[in-house]
Amino acid sequence: MASEGLAGSAGSWVLGTFAVYLLVLLGIGLYSSRLMDSVDDYVIGGRSVGPVVTGFSERASEMSGWLTLGVPSDAFGTGVMAFYNGLGMIPADLFAWAGIAKRLRKYTEIVKAVTLPTFFETRLQDDTGYVKGVSAFVLMLFEGGYVGAQIVAAGTLLEVLTGVSSLVGILVGGVIVVGYTMLGGYFAVAWSDYVQGAIILVAFIILPIIAFTNYGLPFGDLASVGSSYTSVTAGMTGWAAIFGIISYAAIGLGIPGNPHVMVRFMGIDEVENIRLAALVAQLFMFVAYIGAGFVGLYALVVFGQGGIEDPNNVMPLLTLEFFPGAIAGIILAAALAAMMSSADSQLLVATSAIVEDVYHGYVNPDASQERLVRYSQYVTLGLGAASVAFALLAQNTPIYTLVLDYAWGGLGAAIGPTLIAAVWWKRVTATGSVASMIVGTTTMVIWTQLSTILELLGLMGAIEGSSFLTGLVGVYGLFPAFILSTATLIVVSLLTTPPEGVDDHFDSFNKPLSSLSSADDPTGTPDYVTDGGRDVEPKAVTETDTIRAHVTASEYWDEGDE
Repeated sequence: MASEGLAGSAGSWVLGTFAVYLLVLLGIGLYSSRLMDSVDDYVIGGRSVGPVVTGFSERASEMSGWLTLGVPSDAFGTGVMAFYNGLGMIPADLFAWAGIAKRLRKYTEIVKAVTLPTFFETRLQDDTGYVKGVSAFVLMLFEGGYVGAQIVAAGTLLEVLTGVSSLVGILVGGVIVVGYTMLGGYFAVAWSDYVQGAIILVAFIILPIIAFTNYGLPFGDLASVGSSYTSVTAGMTGWAAIFGIISYAAIGLGIPGNPHVMVRFMGIDEVENIRLAALVAQLFMFVAYIGAGFVGLYALVVFGQGGIEDPNNVMPLLTLEFFPGAIAGIILAAALAAMMSSADSQLLVATSAIVEDVYHGYVNPDASQERLVRYSQYVTLGLGAASVAFALLAQNTPIYTLVLDYAWGGLGAAIGPTLIAAVWWKRVTATGSVASMIVGTTTMVIWTQLSTILELLGLMGAIEGSSFLTGLVGVYGLFPAFILSTATLIVVSLLTTPPEGVDDHFDSFNKPLSSLSSADDPTGTPDYVTDGGRDVEPKAVTETDTIRAHVTASEYWDEGDE
């Protein structure tokens, strides 16, 4: 034990509440373990998770410590400009639900793809293995780092609040996340995200309301603290203001490329429920982002400029200011919960990339479902241990940097353009996809270190003389990386030969599944499918027939319905 943390006497409530919460998570994992019969169940829940749980889970898996600690911290430092955190995220998530969710859900069911790399390989008809291999590598690289970043955040917050060593926090948090994910797979992840999402949503509703009853609207007091805090550009002008707004908006570009978000579309029970799930997710995100921003603004009013030494402590300190120990303990446990809700999702995606895309795709295509589930649990354990080790090594790196630069941005730039093109552009090719992923990954990594590189080359002095170049170098790396990745995808695809029979693939986006079935195929799947006919089992056919019945009942794929 270290010295007493910020929570003081409330620290025991934080620890007690967190301990109870962790036991609940393990219970969810144990219960969910009884529901797994196949790797589909482990990775996407057998496509049987309802819309409310899916909507909450989709948002909770993304928001993480970045919402609970990062957005309030940003608002404390910049003022009202922090509300731009939703500038890119809200419309980007709405686009994903409206333009990607239904198409991805339907197509992956037809070809029995439970991971994005398998979806890419099938849609692009790649027989070289490059698309699946490169995309699986990118997922393992960035999702593994993502897990480590969340565990760092949880361990750091636990240390700050209670005085418990961050080593203990990292180890305990890592063991719990790995434990219930390994036991229950997607079922456990989705339901735990639902619980965590509900807690954090309530927290960000209650905190601003309590602050409002005590201080009224914060804007008048903010103006007395400093005019930049009430400025929509945080006092910046010219190119600095433009690139600042672009950086906020560019955060949303990461949504299509982050598999732990996209897998929610693949795992929902019925296509007709996507609309309700989207509504739940959008309401969750809107309320949570607004609430988190106001938490930071009220912290400025309560503690004053410079009144909090570490901005990451804004949300915990405001909670302790307004609530007695028991209630504060529950709310602060929610902050830890939000971080874990991302870690479990990312761990599951990284596991699926290794087991389904590498092992099942290359090493043992005939592996039984029982073996795949067992190997998935082993890999989850191994990746979890590696992520905990990474967390111990990276615990002094800023959480904001770990998440946005090295995880969210890398996935968004590498995977996002290919995913969008795969469901909307017939001309995209496997070669273009691979080139895009390489360029996106490389650009994101280099841009994150661009200032350091320019300093080493002695060029930073020349750039500082231009406000445009200074702003460009400092812009969020996902903006240039996504643009270059997309341009590469388009150019290389136009220069290479597209796969044959693409019209048949796009028919699957717009017609009922029953009209795509081949009477001569015992699995009931189209003959162009590359891996949908791998498992000829009564159970698989029965599941497919059930999905088709749902689709027919919903009338979603009637002719002319997009």
